[in-house]
Amino acid sequence: MPRNIEKHSVRFLLTIFFSLMMITGFNTAFVTSAQAGKTYRLTMQNMFSLNHPITKAINKMASDLKKESKGQIAIQVLPSGALVKGPSIFESVSMGSLDMGTTCSCYHSGILPVAATAFALPGDPRGVKEIIDFIGQKEVMAFFRKAYATQNVLFGAPLVMDGYTIVSKKPINNWNDLTKMKVRASGSIAKTLKKMNIPTVFIPFSEIYVALSRGTIDAEISGNHAESYLAKTYEVAKYQTIPYISGAQNCEVIMNQDRWNELPQNLQVMLEKSFKECSQQVALLFDAENKQVMGKMEAKGAQFVKLPDEVMNKWTQTAVQMWDEEFTKDKMSAEYINLAKKHLKSLGYDL
Repeated sequence: MPRNIEKHSVRFLLTIFFSLMMITGFNTAFVTSAQAGKTYRLTMQNMFSLNHPITKAINKMASDLKKESKGQIAIQVLPSGALVKGPSIFESVSMGSLDMGTTCSCYHSGILPVAATAFALPGDPRGVKEIIDFIGQKEVMAFFRKAYATQNVLFGAPLVMDGYTIVSKKPINNWNDLTKMKVRASGSIAKTLKKMNIPTVFIPFSEIYVALSRGTIDAEISGNHAESYLAKTYEVAKYQTIPYISGAQNCEVIMNQDRWNELPQNLQVMLEKSFKECSQQVALLFDAENKQVMGKMEAKGAQFVKLPDEVMNKWTQTAVQMWDEEFTKDKMSAEYINLAKKHLKSLGYDL
């Protein structure tokens, strides 16, 4: 081949090569730029009422995220029951028909038994702050993420509220008092009561007020003091026990795993931070609410009955025995119980 033709061919090939490099670089920059400006619209089904502390915290999270992400994360928070009812939120998020949701872990016990185990363990002496600190530990959060990932769900953060009180028409000073009453209870609380020879009945949450007013039941166990105030059960059953007979209730904010994986890393970091802040906000709102509502209920005739230490000790001992007998049948639940006991020992509790 003549030398001038050879030089021309080499020059031509080099021109093609550098042109391709420039095009590739341009396309990469274009894709990166497009991702940086992409808006991720997420639909969240909330299960709590409009005046509930969790609703206030979730709405704040959505608003703050939109500002912080400069509009890249846009969460539409739907009111309770808008698309699906509370018990169906977990499954809807799992399937992807909902992007996000707020729910309580007891609702998806049939799908993920460990979720029910982690919800308001009867006899657990830990309060809201201790439960939040516990779940926030790296080992425990990794456990929750792994468990929920089996259902294509991202465990975002715990939305923790105080545990269960006993609301009754007559004062309760010992567990024997309950044997003379028709007690509404469910889940692990009902199992523990039955272990103590206290019969229980189940009535849907929405029917508790009417059941108390009509005398269908004499006592009920379904929430904390703030929830009693919201449900107005103090109007028909003025006695409530202190301290709470269960650990804090572990509700949660969750997200479809596939939708989470779609987010660029910087937005995942941003959302993770918002989950944690929302969790803390819920705790603060409930603490403030509890202090207010107990005073308001007392002003309207409600009375708070302190259960003696020996009564609470019997309850705790029976409940902890139940943890090992009932909750360790499921492998993940057994792992959770071990984590909980480890944390309790670190706090100085002797179980």
